[in-house]
Amino acid sequence: MREVDEDGLAIRPNKTQLKRELAELQKLVVAIIALGEGERAKLDLDDKFLAGVHRAAAMKASSGRNREIKYLTKLLQKQNLEQIRDWFENRNSRHSEENRRFHALEKWRDRLVEQGDEALQQYLEQYPHTDRQQIRALIRSAVRERDTGKPAGAGKKLFRQLRENAADAVESAILSEQQEQ
Repeated sequence: MREVDEDGLAIRPNKTQLKRELAELQKLVVAIIALGEGERAKLDLDDKFLAGVHRAAAMKASSGRNREIKYLTKLLQKQNLEQIRDWFENRNSRHSEENRRFHALEKWRDRLVEQGDEALQQYLEQYPHTDRQQIRALIRSAVRERDTGKPAGAGKKLFRQLRENAADAVESAILSEQQEQ
């Protein structure tokens, strides 16, 4: 049954809004096509839609691929759109958080190489479980590497160690939280 206004006239959907919604769904379809198999499996999509996604993923950019995307857009309307949008939003926020952590570790590495013992003391306050001797040796190697202009092998080792220390700190925080409960 059609919606009617107070005068009894039929209310037509806004054509521009419908086009925007379809364009948004097409972007979602393209994003699903770009996902890997493992990530697609997490979305709980029906088999007919997944078969179309596999076909579209195998195609090069062409009018046939565009037709397939339009067909998939129609099929996507029958899927659980809220669940799919939530999954993408969570995925994007996880990536943003990972990038933020990565940049924070890069800053620590640069500070440790540039400022030496002062930055090391601050780092050890934040990450008390760090092996002081090992991190000092890595910092000295990275400084020597920077001063001689060698490729960044020691700097990469230092970064890996910082990343490992940060992961250990998160793990120990989770364990202590679980023990408190």
